[in-house]
Amino acid sequence: MTFSRRVIDTPPYLFHLIDEKRKAAAQRGVDVISLAIGDPDRPTPDFILDLMQEEIHDPRNHVYPSYKGEPDFCESVAAWFEKRFSVQLDPKTDIMAIIGSKDAVSHLPFAFLDPGDSGLVTDPGYPVYNAAIGYAGGRVVRVPLREECGFLPDLSAIDPVEADRAKIMFVNYPNNPTSAVADESFFQELVEFAAKHDLVILSDNAYSEVYFEEADRPISIMKIPGAKNRAIEIHSFSKTFNMTGWRIGFVVGGKELINAFLTLKSNFDSGVFMAIQRVAARALGHPQVEPFFRERTALFKSRRDRIAAALTELGYRFQLPRASYYFWVRIPESYASSVEFCADLLEKKGLVVTPGVGYGPAGEAFFRISMTAPDQRIDEGLKRLREFHRSR
Repeated sequence: MTFSRRVIDTPPYLFHLIDEKRKAAAQRGVDVISLAIGDPDRPTPDFILDLMQEEIHDPRNHVYPSYKGEPDFCESVAAWFEKRFSVQLDPKTDIMAIIGSKDAVSHLPFAFLDPGDSGLVTDPGYPVYNAAIGYAGGRVVRVPLREECGFLPDLSAIDPVEADRAKIMFVNYPNNPTSAVADESFFQELVEFAAKHDLVILSDNAYSEVYFEEADRPISIMKIPGAKNRAIEIHSFSKTFNMTGWRIGFVVGGKELINAFLTLKSNFDSGVFMAIQRVAARALGHPQVEPFFRERTALFKSRRDRIAAALTELGYRFQLPRASYYFWVRIPESYASSVEFCADLLEKKGLVVTPGVGYGPAGEAFFRISMTAPDQRIDEGLKRLREFHRSR
């Protein structure tokens, strides 16, 4: 039996490996606390569950959905987008439903890359960006994110030859894993860069609704003149509404870009279950959305501040997260690698955090802490981190 080079050459998925290590430790009787994966620990809100109870019994939802997305879903997204970002979209041409943001991330390169083409990827970054380009037969060109630049790519430092060869560029703001936020001036520079080098921006905005201060409220690249015909922006209901298991999101962009992706995706799958589309459509304009967002923001801001206080007390170096669920923290200088540090922490204290190198070579000196665990487990994890730090 033989396997494709895609399988042979692709390393195991980072979070699958972390989960296997967590399970192995638990089987040894260790009380493992995981602050590694960004899966919201709070349940999907009740008002969304109530909507699902209505939609699941509607026979019109039990047939094949539209490949592009149901009209009421796309209209709801357009209305939300205008209210949230002050950007007008045509629901008939500029919006497409997806099976969660990972669906778009993993398939978009196939719409723009031929074998041998290259794509620019910020490093550190979500590992699927690299894998997706590789699966499409493309070549990954890493663009480092440096702390001194606020974890924004220095576009002027990209080799112009590589930029001209590239067909796409993945960016992700608010950023996973660094929690950095991009402003309008950066996106303006990025759109100009893309036009100069004739490439398509794939802007992953899955964390657009996870932020802590109004001043840091994330924006959409679609606000920039010319971006609609040069970029596709990816959104997710997973982080926005604690709907990770529901698998629904959407992409927005100009008609030509969306049609290219639709051509590809209509041959890969049959769209998103219509009951979930209609629940998501109704959720975007639901009166309980704002109270839910306020409560969630208060919860995660409290967690952020407690984790920040503990890290500061212990002398760890980090930038205070402005958005997303993550802390991006430098490993102690006594460790040679992020894997060594994270393995030691798991072995000695049963605490799981994510090694930075899993997000790319530029992440080697860091580890990531996720805030998506119940408060008591976070507090216990911080207690163990203090004990670990003081016993070294």
